[in-house]
Amino acid sequence: MTSPCLAIWRDNRYKFHFLTPTKKMPTHFNQDNMTFIGRYNDFEYIDNIDRFDQITSWCLSIIDENNVGNVILEDYSYASTGKVFQIGENFGLLKYKLRCSKIPYKTVPPTVLKKFATGKGNASKLDLQTQFITDTGVHIKRLLDMTESQWNPSSDIVDSYYLVNYVREQNENR
Repeated sequence: MTSPCLAIWRDNRYKFHFLTPTKKMPTHFNQDNMTFIGRYNDFEYIDNIDRFDQITSWCLSIIDENNVGNVILEDYSYASTGKVFQIGENFGLLKYKLRCSKIPYKTVPPTVLKKFATGKGNASKLDLQTQFITDTGVHIKRLLDMTESQWNPSSDIVDSYYLVNYVREQNENR
């Protein structure tokens, strides 16, 4: 809800579009075969539905600008705590808008994604971050000037990286 990330794989490059809740965070940089394009989440909204509408509209604009034909989403984490209803409303609105735009999408359960990335279906954010550094050599938190205790948007970037690679591997094995 604060820092979604869309990863696009094209021409042997990753392009990450992300929202950040932190005004001073770097928003455009390249690292190896990765381009990171961030936007400060300065949406003004009157309530959560307006907020979710603006976030999902941002997502759809990225999808449209990059001519994305298929979308893969990380599904709900059923063990989540906190603002689960708001997350559900936000996610539901995104899926609804994708359907209305005739953009096909599929979901991948978080446990499947974590197992793909780390070998453990119950991997933590730290486990995923460590694996990301091992796999890419990219210290995403350093690039974003984040502290070790901050998780957004780095964890969303890491998740989107593994979603792209999960789908790429699934397609190669067909």
